Amino acid sequence: MTSQAATTAAEVPAQLIEALAATPGADDWQCALRRDDEAQMYLIGTRIEALRQVNSAQAQAVLYSDHPPASGEDASLARGSTAVTLSSGELADPARLAARLADGVAMARLIDNPPFALPTMPASGFPETRINDDDLARDLPGALEAIRAELEQAVAAQPEVRLSSAELYATHSSTAFRNSRGLSGAYEGTHTFVDLALLAQAGNQEAEFHAMISRRRLADLQIAPTIAAYAAYARDVLRATPPATHSGPVILSGDALGSMAAPALGGFPGFFAPVAFQTSGQAAFQKLARCAIGDFLSGEEPRGDRLTVHADALRPWGNHSAPFDKDGVPATNVPLVEDGVLRRYWTDMRAAAWLGESAPTGEFAGLSIARGKWRLEDLRSVADGPVYEIVSFSLMLPDPITGDFVAEIRLGYRHDASGVHPIKGGSLSGNVLTAFQDARLSAAIFNDGAYYGPMSIRFGALSIAGE
Repeated sequence: MTSQAATTAAEVPAQLIEALAATPGADDWQCALRRDDEAQMYLIGTRIEALRQVNSAQAQAVLYSDHPPASGEDASLARGSTAVTLSSGELADPARLAARLADGVAMARLIDNPPFALPTMPASGFPETRINDDDLARDLPGALEAIRAELEQAVAAQPEVRLSSAELYATHSSTAFRNSRGLSGAYEGTHTFVDLALLAQAGNQEAEFHAMISRRRLADLQIAPTIAAYAAYARDVLRATPPATHSGPVILSGDALGSMAAPALGGFPGFFAPVAFQTSGQAAFQKLARCAIGDFLSGEEPRGDRLTVHADALRPWGNHSAPFDKDGVPATNVPLVEDGVLRRYWTDMRAAAWLGESAPTGEFAGLSIARGKWRLEDLRSVADGPVYEIVSFSLMLPDPITGDFVAEIRLGYRHDASGVHPIKGGSLSGNVLTAFQDARLSAAIFNDGAYYGPMSIRFGALSIAGE
C-alpha cells in the first residue's frame, strides 16, 4: 500500500441539483455527497494479514412533498419526506435519476407530518470546527503503520498479555451539501478506528478483552496508556469471580460511561441515551418527555452532585463534531441541563418548527458533562460497606423513554475492607434518570471522542444481580 494524497473534495453533482429542481411534486429538497478515502489494516497477532485501500462516494437526496393530510380533517397541508441513496450509474443516467426521484416524491406523499421549513444560509456562515488532522489525511497508510508499530510496542511491554487480533482504519472524508433554499456548505474530516482483542494468559488459562478506540486525530489515540489499561483489564478477567447480589453504591467508570456501547441509539453514548432523548425536542413534541423545562431531570431535587449537560457539536476533535448537521443546521454548543435542571431542548429543524422555536440547535452531536469535585479514591471509599465499580459492560442499551436498564457486567471491581477484587458476570440494573438523584461526579475527566465528562460517577443506589 503506497502513500497517497487526501481525498478529492466532494462537490454535489450539477446534474443532481438540476434533476431535483425539475422533479414534479418536490416542494423542497436537499442533497449531500460524501467521499471517503480509507486505508484498512488487519492483524492476526502482530502479523499483517491484509492491507486494503477503499475509495467510495455516496450521494443522497431528501425530497419533501406538501400535500393534503390523509385524514382530510385538517385544512393545512402536511409535509412528507423520504431519503433516496443514489448510485453513480443513476447519477449518470438522466432517465434513471428522474425515475428514482419521482419514486421518492411518491413515498413522501404517503407521510403526514406537520409542516416545517428547511434552513437557509446562515448570515455569518458556518462555525469553524477542528475535525481534520492534516498529517493523518496526507498519508493514511503511513498513519496505519505508525498505529500498528505503536500497538505492537505497547502490547510487548505488557506481561502475560498478547495481541490476538486487530482491525485498524484511517479515513479522510469530504462532505458537500445543498438544499432548495440556497444553503450550501462543505467540510473535511478525519477519523481513526482501532478494534482489538487482547489475550491474557496464566498457566493454561486464557481470557480475552475486546476494546474499540475511535478518535478524529492520531495524537488522541494514546495507544500506550490505553493498551496498558486494557492489558490490566485482560489480566483481571482471568482472576475475576461472579459478584454477590448487591443493592447500594455502584461506580461507573471509563468505557462503562462512554460511547461505544450503543450505536443503535442514534450514536448517543450508551448509558446516557435516556438523557439525550429526554432533553430532545422530539420527546417534548411526542409527549414522551418525563419532565418539562424548569424541572429536575432526575424527577426530584438531587441529594448529591447536580448534573450539567451540554450537546456540543463544536468540541475540537469530537467524533461527531461538524460545521453543520445532516439538514444543514449550523453546529452549536447547547446547555441542556444546568445544576440538574432541564433548561432547554435540543432540536433538529423538524422539532424546532413543531415546538414553535425560532431556530433549531441542530442534532445532538457530542455529549459534554461538567466534572465534579471528587477524587477517585474518595468515590471508592468503603467506610459504609462494599462499593462495586463497573468498567465494562457486554452491552448497555437503556430504554431511552423510561430510562430503565439491565446490563451484563463484563468487568468490574469490588472495593471492600479486604482490598480490591475483580468481578465479571451478573447484571447491573436501575434507572439512568432517577440514579442522578444521588450521584457523585469525579474531578478526573474521561474523553472517548463522543463522551467528554467525569471519569467516574458514583451512584447511591443501583442493583447487582449476582450469586
